[in-house]
Amino acid sequence: MTDHQTPISLTAETLPGKANATADQVLDAALALFIEFGLRRTTMDDVARQAGIGRATLYRRFGDKDQLVQAVILRECQQQLALIEQHLKGIESAVDALLEAFVLAVTRAQSHPLLTRLLRSEPDTILPYLTTELPEVTTFSRLYLAGQISKLQKGGLLSAKPAEQMAELLLRLVQSLVLSPAGVIDPADENSVRGFANLFLRPLLTPDNR
Repeated sequence: MTDHQTPISLTAETLPGKANATADQVLDAALALFIEFGLRRTTMDDVARQAGIGRATLYRRFGDKDQLVQAVILRECQQQLALIEQHLKGIESAVDALLEAFVLAVTRAQSHPLLTRLLRSEPDTILPYLTTELPEVTTFSRLYLAGQISKLQKGGLLSAKPAEQMAELLLRLVQSLVLSPAGVIDPADENSVRGFANLFLRPLLTPDNR
């Protein structure tokens, strides 16, 4: 097997919580309101009115505001993964693709309108969702990425270091760069993040025999 035969796959459809059309309508409304007014100032009534549905219908689909916020975050993760996957299709090298996925995960998160708005205006509200209140996202991401790494390792395309630990390291670095952006590495600058990735992560990922 050669390096160009195994591109990284980050298929967003494997994430939980794929919504139907009506739920998407609600999530679109909630996202717009969260970006404009923040989490604290947005009520379930506001979301129902923006989505053009009744309050009772909203509560049937999302039991409370916390569930709605989680659903918005999960869908945004799905959509960002889909965008990253599309970008990776033209990259032949498994190492290059994984590094580029890292760069895009950092920079897209750093520039995401909802995340940037909430980290600036109400970090105490959003931070729990990005750390402790949505463990299924981090757990799924780690296991899924570890599975992809393991497949590439079997083909000799990545370093043979423990796949799950490697996946967790990459995800923790993404989280740290996004939530603590001040430093030498600029998480909003692709060149800065790519330079870091090439200098420190490429040796970690490159197969031992290369």
